[in-house]
Amino acid sequence: MTDGQGNIIEKKELIKKDNLEPKTPNKILKEFYLNQNNFENLDNLMSFRFYQKTPYSEFKNAIESKNKTCGKLLNYKIVQTEYSDDKKSVRLNTDVNYENMNTIEQILLIKETDNDNYEVFGYELKIK
Repeated sequence: MTDGQGNIIEKKELIKKDNLEPKTPNKILKEFYLNQNNFENLDNLMSFRFYQKTPYSEFKNAIESKNKTCGKLLNYKIVQTEYSDDKKSVRLNTDVNYENMNTIEQILLIKETDNDNYEVFGYELKIK
C-alpha cells in the first residue's frame, strides 16, 4: 500500500495510524495468545526492538515448537502485573494451561511514546 506521495506504507505503520482505540496490556496479551498460530497477526503485536534481539525466524520456530510440545491453548491467567515508573513498559506474568502441560510465561510490553500502543518487547516461557 502507498501513501499520497507514492511512499510504501508498511502494514504495521498502517495499523498504528488507523487504529484510534488504544490497546491496553490485557488486550495485547489476549491477541498474543489468540494468534499463536497466525504469525502475520502475531507479528503486528511485536515491537521492532524485539526483533533487534531475537530474529524473526528464531521467534517463529520457538512458537511453532512450543505449540507442538504444549498443545492447544486452554486458558491463561495474569498473576502479576508490574508497570515501570513512567508507565511505558509493563511486565505481565501469566499462568498458562495448554493441553499437554502448564507453563509460566512472562511478556514484557513497551510503548515508544505516550500515544503509542503497547507492543511485545520480550517473551519468556518456563515449564511448571
